[in-house]
Amino acid sequence: MADSDSGGSSATPWLAFLTGIVVVALLVVGFFAFTGTRPEQQTADLNLPTIEAPEINLPDNVQPPSVDLPDVTINPPAAEPAPAAPAPAQ
Repeated sequence: MADSDSGGSSATPWLAFLTGIVVVALLVVGFFAFTGTRPEQQTADLNLPTIEAPEINLPDNVQPPSVDLPDVTINPPAAEPAPAAPAPAQ
């Protein structure tokens, strides 16, 4: 007898399997959307104590510190003049 070779690829069963999963998922989502039932949402009540910031009393006449920094003057390098253009030929 002759072998019957359908010529199908080995990916066909996987494609059918994945398509079935998508169809079942759509049916479940559609069922919950149609019936309007959703899982109950749980809430939590938190009673946390508030922390007050401490009061800081500073004198009004605070002087900035004196910092003795060296005198640093950075001069950019002087640009050299452009060379003179040659006189046009006559």
